[in-house]
Amino acid sequence: MPESEFSKTYVRPDNTAVLICPYCAQWKKISAEPYRGDKHKFKVECFCKQTFDVFLEFRKHVRKKRFLRGTYINHSQKSCRNNIVILDISVIGLAFSSLDEPTFNIGDGLSVEFILDNGPRTSITRDAVVKNVVHTRAGCEFKISDGDYYGPLGFYLMS
Repeated sequence: MPESEFSKTYVRPDNTAVLICPYCAQWKKISAEPYRGDKHKFKVECFCKQTFDVFLEFRKHVRKKRFLRGTYINHSQKSCRNNIVILDISVIGLAFSSLDEPTFNIGDGLSVEFILDNGPRTSITRDAVVKNVVHTRAGCEFKISDGDYYGPLGFYLMS
């Protein structure tokens, strides 16, 4: 494993994580509480004396990095429409970069439309709220109902 590569480990609901050595496959269960906040990355020395880097993922939902083209309509600003590239996506939200001059602010209500890169090329439309903005990049949270986890986007993310 290259030194710059981190082994991603998901934190369980009981606030523990299982670290698995990429060299010998031995594992160890740890408490993730000391790593909550800023320190998600750290170095581990295994029983086999090899060291490896670990990144603790505290997210509750799988997030996939993707480069999907789409559009958004900003209902908070006279329904202006712009082109975007989706950078990552989960069942509860997404991050995108605007290809045009961004016309969104934190708290704006958007409708986001895009086509998945799966076999049937499923079209997705979701209402979302902008939660953070850095230059032309926005992080959004979907307005979701219970069925959204089991719909086409949920199945796509789990495949």
